[in-house]
Amino acid sequence: MSNSQNPPNNLINANSPYLLQHAHNPVDWNEWSESVWEKAKVENKLVLVSIGYATCHWCHVMERESFEDHETAEIMNLTLVNIKVDREERPDIDMVYMDACQLMTGKGGWPLNVVCLPDGRPIYAGTYFPKPQWQQVILQLSTQYKSNPDSFAEYAEKFMTELQKMNAQAAAGDLQFSRKFMTEIFAEYAKDIDWEEGAKKRAPKFMVPIQFEYALDYHLCTGDPAAKDYFQLSLLKMGNGGIFDVVRGGFFRYSTDAYWFAPHFEKMLYDNAQLLSLYSRAFAWSQADIFKEIAYKTWSFCHRELRDPNGGYYSGLDADSDGIEGRFYTFTQAELQHLLNEDEFRWLQAYSNIQESGNWEHDLNIIHSAIAPLQLLEILNINALTYHELKSSVTAKLFTAQESRNRPSLDYKIIASWNGLMLAGISNLYIYVSSEDENASFILEEAKNLGDWIQKNLWKNDRLFRIHSQGQTYNEAYLEDYAACALGYLQLFKATQEDLYLTFAKSLGDKAIEIFYEESTQTFQFTSHEAEALILRKSDSTDDVIPSSNSMMAQVLEALFLHFAEPHYRELFLQLLANNSQQIEKFPSWYSGWARLHAMQTCGNAHIGIAGDLPTPNAKELAQWPSWLTVLKMNSETQIPWLKAHANTQEGYYLCSGSQCYEPLKQWAQIQELLDERYSQEASD
Repeated sequence: MSNSQNPPNNLINANSPYLLQHAHNPVDWNEWSESVWEKAKVENKLVLVSIGYATCHWCHVMERESFEDHETAEIMNLTLVNIKVDREERPDIDMVYMDACQLMTGKGGWPLNVVCLPDGRPIYAGTYFPKPQWQQVILQLSTQYKSNPDSFAEYAEKFMTELQKMNAQAAAGDLQFSRKFMTEIFAEYAKDIDWEEGAKKRAPKFMVPIQFEYALDYHLCTGDPAAKDYFQLSLLKMGNGGIFDVVRGGFFRYSTDAYWFAPHFEKMLYDNAQLLSLYSRAFAWSQADIFKEIAYKTWSFCHRELRDPNGGYYSGLDADSDGIEGRFYTFTQAELQHLLNEDEFRWLQAYSNIQESGNWEHDLNIIHSAIAPLQLLEILNINALTYHELKSSVTAKLFTAQESRNRPSLDYKIIASWNGLMLAGISNLYIYVSSEDENASFILEEAKNLGDWIQKNLWKNDRLFRIHSQGQTYNEAYLEDYAACALGYLQLFKATQEDLYLTFAKSLGDKAIEIFYEESTQTFQFTSHEAEALILRKSDSTDDVIPSSNSMMAQVLEALFLHFAEPHYRELFLQLLANNSQQIEKFPSWYSGWARLHAMQTCGNAHIGIAGDLPTPNAKELAQWPSWLTVLKMNSETQIPWLKAHANTQEGYYLCSGSQCYEPLKQWAQIQELLDERYSQEASD
């Protein structure tokens, strides 16, 4: 981080933790603003747009090497107008310039450093640069710009043409809602499956929860055993790898290798929120205790280390402490021998492959499950009870030891979309895990508290805001925020069956249609109609570690149609699905949210109402059906047409489609038979 002994630059009054990290750099940094771009035009200087985030390891490295270096700073200040951007505050800026970097270099990442003309058009881009290379790049670009500015303008014009082509929307296709087409989509998806380690074949390995959600829903639609095996393998491998923190709970951001072993030690809210949902659902479906343990440990981490005492969840934790990535979480063998007794150390040595020289780097050991429990019982000649007692005592002692260490820094921004994902995560923990155990009332109350906090603090004057930090709410929200929060409230409604949460989800969806939908392209833009104009207006549809704002919005629209039966929701939903039909077919891995929605349409989006005092199916029973299955109590006071219409009719379970319901059945098993029949048929619409 920047040396606070240096005089402050223009970032000193910023709200962003990331910008404040750079507030004492000798670089003359500026926040993004119209006046700064005007300054660049007046001075006719190239502009550096440098983008990162507070928990970014390589951002810290480049800051230490270059931005804290007075010689480098002097070169930058003389030749450039320097702008620093927090990608989490301004994802709109990051998306545009990341596209530029990927088009120019074939890759992307953070820190993202883009050199632009004074009008914002990019002419050079890259990520991390070592100091000598960075100085050379700046000097060469500024010299060339002074001597031949026309060539830069010509290049920028041609590049912008290519950038616009890259962002052009593919032509909408004719969607096929057939079993054959659905299985072809999964067959394409499966080509890149890693059958040894789970997820996709690549290193580094990222967790992309929507890909696993799609695989499970596809399996539950079709019974395909390959999808089931892939889902279970992936979740077990991730849960047993170093990417899961067995001591403190929660997942790190990604694995630097192909084996889930050595993580990049950032912990981000958006990962853990989605994985909380995923493992909760996986437990209810499989009844595998390991999934329940991971879900609860992930929740415990988030609640303990990311929850603001006043409400809302922080963005993430840094990877570094004491100048070493992962030092807070890792141990030397000598440290472990000092902390543990002989039996505990022997157990951990086998459990995590502890080495004197370290199982990782810097003589450090990553704590992870390196061996299957049954193998460990055999090697150590212990029973299951002793295994769990040792695991509990070891992790407790390591946790206590970590508590006295210097902590990784905290990014204390509260982001609307990520809190929407967390709202869904806590709601799903209740629905699939906690509703039937001693934690039920606490978990449900936490979900409701978060839902109430978001509405109170981020919804102002009929608009959603993206950021809450140090008591201030700012930056009008993007489509991602509206869609993720709406999905969170829809899950909270499922958990509570309290109409106020469904009503607010509808308010978010309706406002998103009003301010983000572009009639000319028949899709949703990432920024609102009134937002600041950038060099390009983006519409994102690719599902990555966070699903795209358009696929999340499509899910919201279909849910609103199910509940309120207003035709325009379904019309917009089907249009969005058609817009992405070619990509679903060709690139299902990166359109997994869309592939999941396609499967929903193909298999049928059933919903069930319960009239009278019949029991609601338990979590295990619910989890045997795709995630979009909705089961609600009939209610004469509700705003939901299909629930209200049958509230005072004969007691029974009603299988419904739209506002029409079949004759009531007395046994849940009869509903299961109907669902089996429904999912075995091809969809007709």
